Amino acid sequence: METDIKTTEAAAAAAETTPLKKKRTLGQRQKSRFILVFSLPALLLYFLFRFLPSIMGLAISLFNWKGVSMNMKFVGLNNYVKLFQDETFYKALGNHLYIYVLNTVIVFAFALVLAILLTNSKMKGRNFYRVMVFFPSVIPAVIVNVLWMSVYNPSIGILNAVLGLFGIAGHNWLGDEALVRNSILFVMVWLSTGFYMVLFMAAIMNIPQDIYEAAKIDGCSVFRQTFAITIPLMWEQIRTALVFFIVTSCGVGFNVVYMLTKGGPNKASEILPTYMYLLSFGGQSKFGYAMAVATVIMVLTTALALLILRVTKRETYEM
Repeated sequence: METDIKTTEAAAAAAETTPLKKKRTLGQRQKSRFILVFSLPALLLYFLFRFLPSIMGLAISLFNWKGVSMNMKFVGLNNYVKLFQDETFYKALGNHLYIYVLNTVIVFAFALVLAILLTNSKMKGRNFYRVMVFFPSVIPAVIVNVLWMSVYNPSIGILNAVLGLFGIAGHNWLGDEALVRNSILFVMVWLSTGFYMVLFMAAIMNIPQDIYEAAKIDGCSVFRQTFAITIPLMWEQIRTALVFFIVTSCGVGFNVVYMLTKGGPNKASEILPTYMYLLSFGGQSKFGYAMAVATVIMVLTTALALLILRVTKRETYEM
């Protein structure tokens, strides 16, 4: 008798939960449809303006095309064969890697150190320093380049004038093959550091102060707190910022290099984006060859982003 009662109760409970499960399933389907319907316009625009141009660029790289007519001659992988026999391409690739690797390391090191220093409540005038470091990030690129062209001017530039006060000979900063890459690198670091400093400051401010207070009680120094608390708890933000930096730095580099030197002198500051622009819009009209360079940029950027995600993957700490 007791067994029959338990069986009946179990059946009744199952009957009650079945409609609930159906309601949940129906609700999840409706939610998924709602998200899909309202995401379609954004996905369509993203496809039209991001994926489709990439696919078209990859297709154009297989043709010999001047970009002014529909007269396109299919050459297959010949553009890529020529590309990897091109001395200018290798020079641009070397400059590209040199500038972007050093730029990434220096920007993130400075941004992280400044973020830690300027979130310290004991530091006087920290709001002033925050504004000063972040200010270059809001200046239009044209103004930035005009400013630094005047700073680097060998005749009337302020940099040589300041060096002259200390008895140091000035240089042609943008006209010397040995100096031009580092001169451009300095501008890119100056331009990007403030933005990433603000990102890291926001991440640090979200870390509960109780954790630091407990660490102080345990006798942890500020240096140890930085590596044991601050960096681990903001690691995901650092990873995201790294990927964003790699993806967007080509545009920043193109603006700086093209406006300051146009790849000169003697291709000493040529990078892949400026070489691509030179081939397509710089009077050569080699759009198929330029798209081969663009494909290399896309593959290189994607590979670096995936490598960073792989190398920096670690256990996530929750606050």
